[in-house]
Amino acid sequence: MKNPKILVVDDDESVLGLLREVLSERSCAVTTASSFEEAVIQIGRAAFAVAVVDIVLGSRNGLELVTEIKSRSKETEVVMMTSHASMETAIEALHRGAYDYVRKPFEQIEEIWFPIRRAIERWDLARENARLIQELAGRNLDLDRTVHRLTSLNSAGRAMGSIYRIQDLLDYFVQLVASELQVDRVSLMLIDQKEHLLKIVSSHGISAEVAREVRVRLGDGVAGWVAQKGKPILVKDATADPRITEPKGAAYVTGSFISSPIVLSIPIKMQEKTLGVINVTHKRSGQPFTDDDMVFLYSLAGQAAVAIEGARHFEELQQTYESLKATQNQLVASERLNALGQMAAGVAHDFNNILNGVLGRAQLLLQRTAAPDTDLQAVRSELKVIERLSLEGAETVKRIQDFTGIRKDLPTEAVDLNAVVQNAVEMTRPKWKEECRARGIQIEMRLESGEIPVTTGNAYELTQVISNLIFNAVEAMPQGGDLSIKTFREGDRIRIEVADTGSGMSQEIQARIFEPFFTTKESGQGLGLSIAYGIITRYRGEITVSSQPGTGSTFKIGLPIVSPRSRRRFSKKAGSHEPFSSARILIIEDDDQNRRLFCETLTRAGHHVTGVSNGTEGLGVLKPESFDVVITDLSMPGLSGWEVAKRAKEQDPRVRVILLSGWGIQQEAELVKASGIDIVLAKPCQVKELQRAVQQALQGEESDPKGGEKNERPG
Repeated sequence: MKNPKILVVDDDESVLGLLREVLSERSCAVTTASSFEEAVIQIGRAAFAVAVVDIVLGSRNGLELVTEIKSRSKETEVVMMTSHASMETAIEALHRGAYDYVRKPFEQIEEIWFPIRRAIERWDLARENARLIQELAGRNLDLDRTVHRLTSLNSAGRAMGSIYRIQDLLDYFVQLVASELQVDRVSLMLIDQKEHLLKIVSSHGISAEVAREVRVRLGDGVAGWVAQKGKPILVKDATADPRITEPKGAAYVTGSFISSPIVLSIPIKMQEKTLGVINVTHKRSGQPFTDDDMVFLYSLAGQAAVAIEGARHFEELQQTYESLKATQNQLVASERLNALGQMAAGVAHDFNNILNGVLGRAQLLLQRTAAPDTDLQAVRSELKVIERLSLEGAETVKRIQDFTGIRKDLPTEAVDLNAVVQNAVEMTRPKWKEECRARGIQIEMRLESGEIPVTTGNAYELTQVISNLIFNAVEAMPQGGDLSIKTFREGDRIRIEVADTGSGMSQEIQARIFEPFFTTKESGQGLGLSIAYGIITRYRGEITVSSQPGTGSTFKIGLPIVSPRSRRRFSKKAGSHEPFSSARILIIEDDDQNRRLFCETLTRAGHHVTGVSNGTEGLGVLKPESFDVVITDLSMPGLSGWEVAKRAKEQDPRVRVILLSGWGIQQEAELVKASGIDIVLAKPCQVKELQRAVQQALQGEESDPKGGEKNERPG
């Protein structure tokens, strides 16, 4: 070190003069003190590299001064001078912090200079070590900050990449900047391309009112300059920087972005396109922003730009998807209305025919019964026709239920599928044989009946399915061909295959073949295969088609193997259960015509019948042991059939409950069981069916709501 400061303390003026001269010649800056008190004053005024202290200072001990010097300046090295040297004195001096000591008088000048020079070197080395340690600590701090920021950049990239809602992304980015740079104010501005303005879209430390009102034109102020140039800016003096112009416009709030003397603003760029800017100010530490801060924020802004564009694309795709979904829903609704219109037209046609027959026959009967010579046989014949027309109307309703998929009842009669196929072939013989022969073409029919178990189902419905497939196959072979039907068992399924050598169909047609109202025929409503699909699906089976244009088609049906269960028949042939001659029956039905019909039907069967129009009235007359059977409609104003059944069982656990439903057999077993219903009967029901259901209830049997067996239970 050049001109090290040396303090010499001795009460002998000659020693002070000698050391001043010797040390000055060696480029030392020498300060002298002749007493303890004067030395303390000098120590307070300046920092000395070395203090040369006499061991005796008048009435004070030089060792005490060593302690005082070390307490005030630990870096100062001390060299003791003594003419009374002893081992104890030397050790004490070293204990108090002295570096070395010399004896007086000095025989040679080097005797005093040598320890002082070493003390200077030691002091200089200690200072250099302290500087290096401080520099190392600073570098370690910078390294830690760099590692932290790299980690933050990595984490921020992952986090922003997983945020798809753009406002959530912007808010996350702003809070991240505020946290990482430790600033009180952050604003994120995006460019409004239509107005060519910057608008705040997210902020930290800025009032909501300011954020809403601020508008900055491109080129104005720090933010406007950065957005226009697409370059970052670190302003040390906003008033003197030539790049900065005062923003104009009443909506701009002074000081929102320019915070003299420091402002940092970074463009948010996607490739060469500037999306906006991120502005930070008011560093909490009071320290200025650095180039490292600018680099870090620039990197963070780059990641934000990618995430913002990604979020924008995601929102655009989401909006497009929602628009397409809305359009699709409109199309589906339109198609549904179209389908309902077609179905309504078809149903209206069928029902008008049926109602016309019923109305005409009823009017003819009224005319005939008015004549004195009424032909009862003719009347009976006309009534038979009305009965048949009514049953046809009920079957039409069932077909509608098959089409809409609301029927879930599973008929439980034993069905031989080989017999079903044989019946379908015979029923369609006029189509595939006589009609084709009349047109000069031939259909070769082949049956391959395998050994299959008897299962459960409805023979009429299954015959309808096979007949429909035969009709379709014949129409697909206008020039004739081969039609084969095969039945066989495969694992736990019974298989039926109907194959033809007709024109076949494309993949597009196959994909829609089971859709309601889809048809490739010039005439027809396109309901046949959709109804067949509904029936097979309701039986927990599947129906598929495989075909190629020009090579024919094969329809494959798979049905589960279900062992048929015996069911009791309610007649004298049932064995041990004779029909009850008389029972007390409560009928709850809101429709007057149906209520009178049910009451008369059961009264004529010998029962004592009470009819009421709603559930509340019915529960009012129901007392324990007052009725044997309660027959309730499902859909009624006020209390529904479910509630009536449940409360009836609570009032009288022994009473049997029959539920009448005009909505199709679609009740779930759990709901039937929870309501205490014993038998479910579908409307319209025939007189014999109603009477038989009453006998079933009186004999203690119950029906499976899914169409399973009827089980006897104790009464």
